Amino acid sequence: MPMNSSLKNVILLFLLSGLVAYGCERPNPNKIAGDTSAVLNDCPTPSIGSGPEVKPSSGTAVGVTSGGKQASNTSASSVSTGASTGSGNQPQVEKTELDERELDYSEALRTASILIIGDAPTVSQLYELGDTPKEQQKAKYEEMIDKMLSDQRFADTLVEFYKYTFKMGGAATTPGEPTRDTAPTLAAKIVYEGGDWRGILTQESSTCPSFNSTNHTFSPANCNNLPLGMKSSGILTDPGVQSLFFGNLSFRRNRFYHETFLCRSGNEQAGGEPTDMPPQDPPCNGGAAIPGYQNKWPVNEIAGACNGGRVDFHAYNAGNVCSNCHSTWNHRAPLFSQFDSKGVYQPLTGLGEYAVFVPVSGSPKAKLSDWLCINPATCPNAGQNKTAWKKTMKVDGAEQSAPAANLTELGQQMAKDDEVIECAVKRTWNYMMGRADITEIGGRSWVNLPDRKDQNQQLLTTSKLVSLFKSNNYNLKKVFREILVSDDFTRF
Repeated sequence: MPMNSSLKNVILLFLLSGLVAYGCERPNPNKIAGDTSAVLNDCPTPSIGSGPEVKPSSGTAVGVTSGGKQASNTSASSVSTGASTGSGNQPQVEKTELDERELDYSEALRTASILIIGDAPTVSQLYELGDTPKEQQKAKYEEMIDKMLSDQRFADTLVEFYKYTFKMGGAATTPGEPTRDTAPTLAAKIVYEGGDWRGILTQESSTCPSFNSTNHTFSPANCNNLPLGMKSSGILTDPGVQSLFFGNLSFRRNRFYHETFLCRSGNEQAGGEPTDMPPQDPPCNGGAAIPGYQNKWPVNEIAGACNGGRVDFHAYNAGNVCSNCHSTWNHRAPLFSQFDSKGVYQPLTGLGEYAVFVPVSGSPKAKLSDWLCINPATCPNAGQNKTAWKKTMKVDGAEQSAPAANLTELGQQMAKDDEVIECAVKRTWNYMMGRADITEIGGRSWVNLPDRKDQNQQLLTTSKLVSLFKSNNYNLKKVFREILVSDDFTRF
């Protein structure tokens, strides 16, 4: 039954009197995104005009947007799927969900504060930001972010971040083994102090610092697991890492460094160096090439049953080609293998034996021939097959080899590798955007999004963040800040 005009006017006058009596709330910075409760600029102005009543058609509904403004939700059949860029002859730009987001610095501040210092912002901070004129809010928000990044509590966050990233932390569970805290603490210290992130791989001293969680401070200290005169190489020589990931032929250690610094799972073909054009060398003279082999290294450089190896890394079947990963791993693992189960560096024995074991009968100590083909009479390069980080890597986009005769050279090679640098940026992005560990979700990049149709040039990409990282002397704190103040983070 249609509403009587007089009755309608009475109801509207009653609503208006309620607004006059109680007024509207002041802007509430704690309001959850999507909450349509009244705030100062949400107050409606009821009309009591005598014009004809307008009834919405069946395809139109009147609603309220998240900002409190009246909006019309028209049926899909009458909505254009794109926004015109100009004259009728111009192509349309497809609209996406990214176009619907709106800047909300108060919401961004809440999220940022929890991520950076582990606590919500104070009410006074929220009102300080909310009461700032709209055109000045961006600068005020950035000022508050800078203060939080200098807050001592950010050090606590970074320690926990690297414990999660390295999958280690706390005291050892076996007597005589080292603490598991020093590697994540070193990484956190470098980032918190705005140092060169590459020091995580190359720093030569004070690589076993401690952290006081009560006063949020770091204390430098040297590791005690290396022989006199041998320099440290960041966490490559960390006793906690080497002890925790001790295992046959050092493949657990290799997997740790591979996944942590390349953002690729070591438990699949990505554990090697996959290529569409692998060498076609057979494993041994007179043999046949391995079907399905897809690694950059010549497969005859690694050990197998036909060239003296005690483990046949040339083995394969229809579902698994061992050498796809081991051609890379076997060139790398010997570099980690002079650390014993306590993480202490041991010199080679007179028989050329390492401190790790081979998973064959008797569990003998490993020799170089268990990883690489070294017989001058039967192996390529006259048996002079050397250790390396990768067969080739890209450095500033240019392909180059990556040999490494020791851990110092290994750290230097890793620190130049474009893939390692990008991985550090991607891990930071994933944390700030609430994503899971990048290796655990398959190594997908959540930064480089080439399919974005949004025309906003402020949206971040891998290349933008990597460029910022490099131009600021590899200060990862600058990458944290860039993400926190970006459109990606501040729009909802």
